[in-house]
Amino acid sequence: MSYNSALKLKGVFDLFKKSLSIIMTACMIMLSLCVCSSATENKQALPLSAGIEALRGQFELDTAEECNGCALDYAYYSPVGENDSQKYPVVIYLHGIGHGSYIGSQAADSDMAYWASQELQSRWKDTGGAYILLPRSPEDELQYWNKSLVDPLRTLIDSFISKHGENVDTTRIFIGGSSAGGEMAWDMAITYPEYFAGIYPLAATGTRTADDIERTKDVAVWIFSSTLDPIVNFAMNVMPMWKTICQHNSHPENCRLSAFGTVVNPDGSKGDSNHRLYTTISHDFFMLDGSPYANVTTTDGNGNTVSFENSEGMIAWMSDTHSSFVPVSTENRTDINALDYVLISIRNIVFRIANLFQRLLGFV
Repeated sequence: MSYNSALKLKGVFDLFKKSLSIIMTACMIMLSLCVCSSATENKQALPLSAGIEALRGQFELDTAEECNGCALDYAYYSPVGENDSQKYPVVIYLHGIGHGSYIGSQAADSDMAYWASQELQSRWKDTGGAYILLPRSPEDELQYWNKSLVDPLRTLIDSFISKHGENVDTTRIFIGGSSAGGEMAWDMAITYPEYFAGIYPLAATGTRTADDIERTKDVAVWIFSSTLDPIVNFAMNVMPMWKTICQHNSHPENCRLSAFGTVVNPDGSKGDSNHRLYTTISHDFFMLDGSPYANVTTTDGNGNTVSFENSEGMIAWMSDTHSSFVPVSTENRTDINALDYVLISIRNIVFRIANLFQRLLGFV
């Protein structure tokens, strides 16, 4: 082959390489654009500076299917954005007595809307957000959280998963609540332990048997209680239960007890009651200035003290906690007899009277 022929052949080869390079670059750009256009994006939550009412305005209302003659309604915040295939945890919060008197009151009377803020949503390590689910005990129908609502509440969770399932991480469903709501969280975890990765009862009495605790051995537990609580006796109720949890739980290192003295508000001022611990979690266990809550000691199930840095509150704990729950068709598990109904009715009446006194004294 002559030199000129070889030169021409080299030119053709170089041109082919350049053309191939251009085509490959174009393909990569088109692929990148396709990926970007279908990328998952969280919905942008409002910042804390927007204020609590604006944050509450992000919640939607819905009602679950009927179960045992009761269809519970709920408010919820969704972190799901456009073209979003991300699976998000679900944080369920059950209000205390006096906060379920009308549809939407569970959001209007709760500061859990702060969990739907940009700052707290972004604390979720791998998802950048979570569903916040606020069921309501129909207090307007003289129904406070009780054993007869266990199966309707499970139906509510099933209904929520059914409607939002493609974006729900069923291995990270957490349930907690304040006072009577905390008691209900225990009832749910004991009856349906496979549903929950963790529970976080606040100011709950802690009167559970060792058999009950054994049923929840695979569920992470974080108890919030004040040693000065005028309703729940810390030494007689909370501590014996905590010791039982430490003995029976499969992962004591992932269980916690936060023992408070005087309960303070998120701005650092003294709270109106040492029973009202929901103020301690409304900002993910931190006050508005970013410092941890005062007057509290947290220990794990092995007796080790747990300390926190900013952004290492409950959301960090939940981010690292999983279950193996896979939704399946579940039969109702609570059996309510005539005596149970009588006791529940008496309890509901007592709660109604207590609620009236709370309102008269300005506590609700």
